[in-house]
Amino acid sequence: MGEKPVSGSFTHLLEGVGREEIKITDVKITQLTYKPADGSYIHECGPVVLTKRDEGVVELFTDQGIVGIAPLGGGGVEPSRLIGRNPFDVELMGLAGGLDVACWDIIGKAKGVPVYELLATDCEPNPKVRVYASGGVMWTYYDRGDGKPYGAEALIEEALGYKELGFDTFKWRPGTDWEEAGVTPKELGEVCRKLREAVGPEFDLGLEKKGYDSWTFEECLEIAPIINDLGFLFFEQPMGDEGPIQFEDYLKLKERMPKVMLWGGERFRNLDQARPWLEQKIYDAVQSDCHTLGVTENWRVARVADFHGVKMVPHNWSSSLGTMCNTHFTAGVPNGHMCEFFMYPNDLRYGLFKEPHRPLNGQIALSDKPGFGMELVDDMAEKFPYIPGPNTLANPRFPHAWERARKREQKVSQKYSG
Repeated sequence: MGEKPVSGSFTHLLEGVGREEIKITDVKITQLTYKPADGSYIHECGPVVLTKRDEGVVELFTDQGIVGIAPLGGGGVEPSRLIGRNPFDVELMGLAGGLDVACWDIIGKAKGVPVYELLATDCEPNPKVRVYASGGVMWTYYDRGDGKPYGAEALIEEALGYKELGFDTFKWRPGTDWEEAGVTPKELGEVCRKLREAVGPEFDLGLEKKGYDSWTFEECLEIAPIINDLGFLFFEQPMGDEGPIQFEDYLKLKERMPKVMLWGGERFRNLDQARPWLEQKIYDAVQSDCHTLGVTENWRVARVADFHGVKMVPHNWSSSLGTMCNTHFTAGVPNGHMCEFFMYPNDLRYGLFKEPHRPLNGQIALSDKPGFGMELVDDMAEKFPYIPGPNTLANPRFPHAWERARKREQKVSQKYSG
């Protein structure tokens, strides 16, 4: 790799990295599904339930025998158009998501270095990546009748379980459809208080927006001072990220919670979408995801974010392939703060790799193997046969709640769309 560049001196990721003559010869995409054998849900805390999780695996083959792997995502380019291209031209190809990610795996393997070292143009990489437990999607305000805890008791049990596993941060969602359960911001605040008392003052907590619809500005103004007083670490895109028209309201919200970070941006698809949020410092940390943007575009987001003092905390909610690329990204950028680690029921978390990433004491230690350093299991298609069809259904307990949530989401969006 040679000497590290002076901070900010690189405008392109591969400056100073010797080009290798290598061509992509084939592209393979394998569709997979995880679905609990007992028919149980993998998400049940809102107006919908998730019955399964789908994932696509990208494999790029080359004339040098190197294979790049990645999660399918992002879209934008027909995979067959990569045939005959050199992965070292990745910055010129305008790829997104998995196709871009797989090229970086090839580049790292061709150069004999991990991807996080290639990304660390302005810093020393940090291969010990802090990860937070992302869950709170199975607790409900109602009794399921299965003898298991519900309400705040269920949420507390989950949080303490993560604490016992060594995590120091837990992000959760606010439970069942509010109208159905008759929940108000004040009642949610009581759940927050009980949770804080249970986990103690040193354990970090984050609250994400309501599942499948956003809070109104007025609701957010009620919730913000509550979580501020309880020492929450962050509040995640509570009103969504519709665009600059929201900035005034978000700045008012931040005034109500000066000790709480505002996170968001998981839906950003490119730097152009992210830039206004970064320049105005609306978000204290941005959650753009390599699964969607690819490594190249997310690195560009990170550079602009770092210039404006904004941290990177990649969204990571799919499979171990997403963990693979997002942890390397976090390790390789100077403002990599931490990475999401999904904890909902999903065997794709550990089942795709021969040696999967497993957090220890709230960290994932990345190896120094070339590329992303991961090897797929040989029987993934047999372990996770693809099951077509939707994975999201209206909660059968409240079949009308999803439509109501959609209307609420539209109402929030319409306020900012004019």
